[in-house]
Amino acid sequence: MPKVSVVIPTYRSGPGLDDAVASLDAQTLPREDFEVLLVDDGSPDDTFDRARAICATRPHFRAVRIAPSGWPSRPRNVGITEADGEFVLFMDHDDQLYPDSLRAAYALGAASGADVVNAKEVRTRQPRWGLATFAADLDDASELPLRGLLPMTPHKLYRRRFLLDHDIRFPEAPRHLWEDLFFNVDVIRHDPKVAVLSSVAFYHWRDTGENSSAPADGSKLDYSGDAEYWAYLDKLLEHVSAVERAPLRDELLVHNAGVRLASQIGQRLARAGGPERAAIIEHVSRLLATVVPPELDAQMPTRTRIALTLFRAGHVDEATEYLVDGDGAPPLVTITDAAWAEGALTLSGTVQWQGAESSGIELRREPQGLVRAFSPALRAALDGLGLPAAPDLEDARLSLVLRHKSSYAAWELPTDTVVRAAAAADGTLRPVGTFTARLDPARAAAGTPLPPGPYVVHAVGVLEGRKAVKRVRTTLAPDVLGAGRPLSARVTEKEHLVLRMLPTEGEPAVRARGGGRRRLGRGR
Repeated sequence: MPKVSVVIPTYRSGPGLDDAVASLDAQTLPREDFEVLLVDDGSPDDTFDRARAICATRPHFRAVRIAPSGWPSRPRNVGITEADGEFVLFMDHDDQLYPDSLRAAYALGAASGADVVNAKEVRTRQPRWGLATFAADLDDASELPLRGLLPMTPHKLYRRRFLLDHDIRFPEAPRHLWEDLFFNVDVIRHDPKVAVLSSVAFYHWRDTGENSSAPADGSKLDYSGDAEYWAYLDKLLEHVSAVERAPLRDELLVHNAGVRLASQIGQRLARAGGPERAAIIEHVSRLLATVVPPELDAQMPTRTRIALTLFRAGHVDEATEYLVDGDGAPPLVTITDAAWAEGALTLSGTVQWQGAESSGIELRREPQGLVRAFSPALRAALDGLGLPAAPDLEDARLSLVLRHKSSYAAWELPTDTVVRAAAAADGTLRPVGTFTARLDPARAAAGTPLPPGPYVVHAVGVLEGRKAVKRVRTTLAPDVLGAGRPLSARVTEKEHLVLRMLPTEGEPAVRARGGGRRRLGRGR
């Protein structure tokens, strides 16, 4: 029996399919230990002929053709039935695996006895994607949010026996939004043991600008504003509401309310007008009244809780203002000091939140203390409902993130942050802070050595529940950062910092768009 079956739905596949196959050809897991199923969804072009040609020179590949279904769900379900592997991985036809992906993920799944291996997923244009989950290798991720299944994409190893025993399949329709969420809700409701692989980059969810992993009609993957958004959100929340265990059901509802309702109250509603605005208000009001009860608000992040409380009380404009206030204010982060000690580099500097498309977050001192400089209407609504107007600066934080320039894999560094209010050049009070981060090259990749190659230094800032990413600048000379060490450094014309991890003796540099070949370490 193969250790892993990789199921790839195809439909009018472009050159990205060749890249996906090349990444499978480069796997360190022996070919006799995995199989690849190319399930073509009735492509009207030469895609199936290409799939058969690919399989002709690869005995561990198989091509299957089905009648057009219009969505990846049916090909994936056929793949579950046709697969022979111990685990199944669902891969899009224009994405890539890193060279050590299958070996490392299977090793963790087999050793831990996991039903699901949630392995480090990387997105081309999102440096902070999945960092909260992929912080360490875990044999059992049950203590993580949603049992360690976030992000809820299908790009994981699922034990095939688990899927078959519980009759878990993707929902089929000519067009079905969020089919991966429906699938993972069914997975989580059956109490799987989930292991997390963080130390090895596993899956590259590619963004080429014309993502061909979208359905046959070329629909975009960001469904906000889609004509079917609300109909499918109804179905999703109904599906979640059917989860038997109340704590898990509530956690799923809280998660989806924050991601898919609060976003509509904020920027979406702020940009809408006329009938669209009225429709958004009607849909949100209905879902809050029927599916997301007020008693769940206490479990939500502060920003979401306050916005939904305002909305429930009829303060729609104020809820929108609360959510969009301060948007467009990413952190401006500057490294001002660096020092090596005991094999690790300590990086220190400053952070300030400035407005790129807005004035940023303004503060005001009042007799009772520091408050946000909200409009009189929003302030009155907050006071009337007993909601805080004070900024939560103690919860503000920053973390430095190293992102490999060619593989896009990102690693978060342990970072301490102190944020306070200070006068800006225009005399207003703004949040500013200082930070100290520690870069240990021997442990920076989730407790394992940092793979060789160049890394762009980013910062992820969290302020008042808003997360933003910005490249980091430095006032230091490159030789101060890396002279005589396993790291070298350069500073770009825009003063952005790029670090290069030098290969150790006998260790190859990371290949372009690939991942370093490292042995999986467990138990950290």
